[in-house]
Amino acid sequence: MTARVLSTVSVLVDLPFAAPHLPERGGDVLGVAGAPTPGGGFTVVAAAARQDVAAALVGLVGPGPYGMLAARCLAREGVAVLLTPEAPGPADANGATDTGLCVTITEPDGERTFLTAPGLEAHLTPGMLAAVRVHRKDVVVVSGYDLVNPGGRALAAWVTAVPDACVLLDPGPLVGEIDREVLLAVAHRADVLTLNERETRLLGGAAAVRHLVRPEATVLRRRGAAGCVLDTGTSAHTVPAPAVTTVDSTGAGDAHTGVLAAEVLRGTPLPEAVRRANVAGALTASRRGPATAPTRGEIDAHLARHGG
Repeated sequence: MTARVLSTVSVLVDLPFAAPHLPERGGDVLGVAGAPTPGGGFTVVAAAARQDVAAALVGLVGPGPYGMLAARCLAREGVAVLLTPEAPGPADANGATDTGLCVTITEPDGERTFLTAPGLEAHLTPGMLAAVRVHRKDVVVVSGYDLVNPGGRALAAWVTAVPDACVLLDPGPLVGEIDREVLLAVAHRADVLTLNERETRLLGGAAAVRHLVRPEATVLRRRGAAGCVLDTGTSAHTVPAPAVTTVDSTGAGDAHTGVLAAEVLRGTPLPEAVRRANVAGALTASRRGPATAPTRGEIDAHLARHGG
């Protein structure tokens, strides 16, 4: 069977807004709204698929208008959806049975702030996950967002029981809200842990992060324009990122993760895999929108022109 990137990162629909600054508490700011677009886990799995590897979503897509939008876009990327809801479909705390939403506010410097309302995708169950067959050459991608969701413990149990396959964990912005037992179990199973500077601080710093994983695991500390620290446990060095003008950093980290997963699947040596992921993150940040990850050809072209 063809090896695949199996992303468990929930697909939501982004409702993007551009604003001059965030409103103060109780205040209001006039902004510009964009069209609803699949984001979150869509960015991860689409970025992987755009590297010409097989990619599939180990997640739920709702039957309503937002889920239908997500399903169309996943199909356009060639991404299979492997899970189906159990009948009757579970609902979130608000009774929703469609794909969840994420309001994204982007400021002029490209920084973004989120408000997320999870939907059907947050309700994974052991029965759903048991139907997924993972092969030893697959790469399984996990996000901390999904470990916080109601189905987080089911996902953690499934991931930690995955034999042989490479597990890539991105703890994400909600890392401080993940149940400690769940985080420790999944981090210990991870072969690659990728996180940004804020998430590193929330976990107690680089040394504390290193102790979360097995000695042979790799830790990637993403530092934006300053590049990415590749820590193999025996050595650490910075892989530089290309200089770009940041327009919208939405999805840059997810694009980095998706391309990294695709390159690990290909067997690309880690320094080169990280270099390509850095280019993907930078190019994504230079484009407006939540799912603007480059294709493999675009990354190749950038490296041919600039060398990194």
